[in-house]
Amino acid sequence: MDIVQFIAQFFYRIRYWLLWGGFIVTVLVAYFTQFLPFSYTVNSNIYAGVTNVTNIDGSKVENISSTFDNLINIAKSKSTLEQVSLRLLATNLVYGEEWQDNMYIQAKHYRQLLQRTPKEVLALVDRSSLEKTVGNLQKYRQESAANFVYSMFSRPTEFYGFEALDQIIVKRLGTSDLISFTYTSPDPGITQNTIRILEDELIKAYEILRFSATNSAIAYFEEQVRLAKINLNKEEDNLMRYNVEHSVINYDNQSKELAITKYDLDDREELARRTYRSAVALRRMLEDKMDIRAKIIRDNTKLLKELEKVTELNQNILEQEIFSTDTELKDNRQLQQNKTDLRNSEDRISHISDNLNEYNFTKEGVGIDNMVTEWLVACINEAKAQAELKVLRERRNDILNQYREFAPVGTQVNRKERAIGIAEDTYREQLRGLSEARLRLQNIKMTTANLQIIAPPEFPLTDNGRKRMLYIVAALIGSLIFITFYFLIIELIDRTLRDAERSHRLSGLPVIAAFNGISNLKFRGFLKVCNRRAAAYSCHRLNKYLATGRPTVINLLSMEEREGKSFLAKYFADHWASEGLRTRIVRHGVDFETNDKKYIRAQRLSDFWELNSAEQIPDIILVEYPSVSSSSLPLAVLKQADFNLLIANACRLWGKNDDINLKSIKEMLGDTPLSLYLNNADREVVESFTGELPPKTPLHSFVSRLSQLGLTAKKAAVK
Repeated sequence: MDIVQFIAQFFYRIRYWLLWGGFIVTVLVAYFTQFLPFSYTVNSNIYAGVTNVTNIDGSKVENISSTFDNLINIAKSKSTLEQVSLRLLATNLVYGEEWQDNMYIQAKHYRQLLQRTPKEVLALVDRSSLEKTVGNLQKYRQESAANFVYSMFSRPTEFYGFEALDQIIVKRLGTSDLISFTYTSPDPGITQNTIRILEDELIKAYEILRFSATNSAIAYFEEQVRLAKINLNKEEDNLMRYNVEHSVINYDNQSKELAITKYDLDDREELARRTYRSAVALRRMLEDKMDIRAKIIRDNTKLLKELEKVTELNQNILEQEIFSTDTELKDNRQLQQNKTDLRNSEDRISHISDNLNEYNFTKEGVGIDNMVTEWLVACINEAKAQAELKVLRERRNDILNQYREFAPVGTQVNRKERAIGIAEDTYREQLRGLSEARLRLQNIKMTTANLQIIAPPEFPLTDNGRKRMLYIVAALIGSLIFITFYFLIIELIDRTLRDAERSHRLSGLPVIAAFNGISNLKFRGFLKVCNRRAAAYSCHRLNKYLATGRPTVINLLSMEEREGKSFLAKYFADHWASEGLRTRIVRHGVDFETNDKKYIRAQRLSDFWELNSAEQIPDIILVEYPSVSSSSLPLAVLKQADFNLLIANACRLWGKNDDINLKSIKEMLGDTPLSLYLNNADREVVESFTGELPPKTPLHSFVSRLSQLGLTAKKAAVK
């Protein structure tokens, strides 16, 4: 309860400081808060769509928290806010009106903007096109302190500076897919447009950062696919031109057919060579057996011509049959005509042989008919075989030439086909890379949902309230707390005597009473009454030390001069006089001298002062000694006194020297009573001893009871 009572008395002592200090601070805050600007708050939400989204392959999206952190950091980044500042400045310069508020900026803020904007910047404003104005300001902007656009963002400028835009609150709403934007500023239009521009810049910046790598990969693969396709077409066209130049349709089949044709030609040539040799041998044998007439017949011009014609026709027929297909043979009229001419020539030769009837037999008696016929057949076969051999040799030379021509063609064709294969593989690889890049892009689109604004920022129609009452209440509470802690600190560390508790703690002496003094102007009309009341209380406390049969000696001491010993002694004497007790006041400098050796060496009071014979023996002797700091005290005399009363000004500092002086006095006095008496104390301190002093007002009585924790006490007379 001591602590509680201390707290109650503490607040009672500083009641006027709390009352007037809190009142003055509150009035000042109430006055100045009327000039506070209005504030408007705009909220908006963006749907990110990351939590419940799956990849194209069906797997769940990971690192959801990092995705939201990236979005928030992008929105709060300096580059994004700088772009917001530039676009917001362009919007206000384009749509602002000097004397009328609109949905973009208030007129007063627009006028302030015009005043600070240089003329060269105003010349860049195109009020018919916001995009052109933004482009002009971007071209004008430079990283220089003299540049208006750059300085507006870099310096602490209202609405457009980084510090102002950094106040935008961007956060994720719990564990949902929503990102919240909250911004408060003095202009409703600027507040709305700031959030709107920030969301637009966030979406653009996030798409650039999120899709730039994939878009770059797609662009790279698209370019590589284009180049690979051009290279493939080039290689294919090169092979096509080479095949056309060298008459190559299908090299493998053509090579195979050429080899087969060569083998067939070799077989036919071998057969024709045997036929020719057998025909020559038969002709020579028949010629040896035939006489001169047969030779004459052989040398007949007509017969030779027919034979030459048969040879020529056989050669033509063979050439056409060898170098033509079956279908071409059927449709070849020249070939049919040559065959017809060949049959006719053979018929004429047979006719010639029929006319040689006179040469029926040879000289050996052999029928010439059969021999001539055989001889003619041998001649015909020789001519046919000779013509066939000539044609076959020419054909073989053609095939050999084709071999020489096809040998390097095959190598070149393989090389070009290999180049085409490499180009085709490259084309396929680039196509696969392009497909994978587009798949990643689609996967990113599915996992980011393109950041949809589901709660766009709305124009605030009402302000937030300037929170003036909150500031006033906070000022009142803050002032009370400050005053309380200020005086509490003083209460704990101050070494001024002031009240009984602190005086006892500092001096170690019991405080017998307190005296009001003459400094209280408020109750100066009741000063004497209060002093007499305080003196009466003190005298009542001292009455128990009064001796019987002899005078009671009470010493009045002080540490410093002018502590009020004479003043208190007079009041004590007056009160004891009212009680019928004779009091003698003995003052230094009047009744005894402090510079006398008798005073210094005194062992009892009678050594330096004696009562006159004419005076009556007093009941109480009040001895007023000089201050401890100015002269020495006869400690032996003090020890023989009935009571020692140390008078101290309640407003004085109790220093270290006071502790030293008091310690020596206490050691010498021993068991002799020594108490402290506070003079010039506050009214509340005096009332803690005497009770309530006049004038007794109801309010003062109520507050006084509260200070002493008389919470349920009532003032009522008891019969």
